[in-house]
Amino acid sequence: MKSNFKYIIGLSLLILGIAACEDEDKNPLNVFELEDSAAPYVRIKLDETIVAKGDLANSTFSGTVDDPSDNVASWDLSVTLESGGVSSDTVPLATITEFPSDLSIPYTDIASALGITVDDISGGDFIRFLGESTGTDGTVTTVANYSATLTGQPEQLQAFNFIVLVKCSPVSGTTVPGTWVIEMQDLYGDGWDGAFVTFEIDGATTDYTFTAGDAATFNVNVPEGTNSLVISYTSGAFEEEHVYTIETPDGEVLGPFGPNPAPCIN
Repeated sequence: MKSNFKYIIGLSLLILGIAACEDEDKNPLNVFELEDSAAPYVRIKLDETIVAKGDLANSTFSGTVDDPSDNVASWDLSVTLESGGVSSDTVPLATITEFPSDLSIPYTDIASALGITVDDISGGDFIRFLGESTGTDGTVTTVANYSATLTGQPEQLQAFNFIVLVKCSPVSGTTVPGTWVIEMQDLYGDGWDGAFVTFEIDGATTDYTFTAGDAATFNVNVPEGTNSLVISYTSGAFEEEHVYTIETPDGEVLGPFGPNPAPCIN
């Protein structure tokens, strides 16, 4: 028993030693330390963190960048597009050398930096931004410098790794209030494998799917006075089996969407 106890104590000390080394390797930094040791952190407050696909051509990524400890020489911003779980190459986007600064970049310019157009960006995509700050003492800070022991305001983490979500645009060009009909098919006959269609009515969302069989129908009542209706599709497994149509209150049939439906119907 004593030998086992010694073994347990020894193992515990070894684990603590390894953990201590790992914490040291993380090089945890503090935002508000003594003046001579404060980390060169940058915080950003975005005006909007969600943009509709249909608004990309006329919208601007904007916010305010600040360095709370007044010890940052420059902040470099890069961008990548995450679509369908796949990330594009990360490319440089802007450099800020004065703080605070207002940041304003049209999404058309962001798309151009990525080598695409805004038409190539879909609902459900994420535009991810990565920041790197260089302190007046030459210290470089990226998201890799962060650890669980870091202190500071949430906006400071956003300045090194944050996203803007591209959502589907509201439905237009048809009567919105009334009964909408979703006709779903599964070409294999075993339900939609985790996929679903979402109706977002003035910000309130309801998901529609089926888990067995080859077809399902849903009637969705959109009440009078609705200001915004967004219809989107979230993928599951076996996307090659999923097909659906949507009938508007005017009797117009939209689709078919699928196999492999896109995130947005418009």
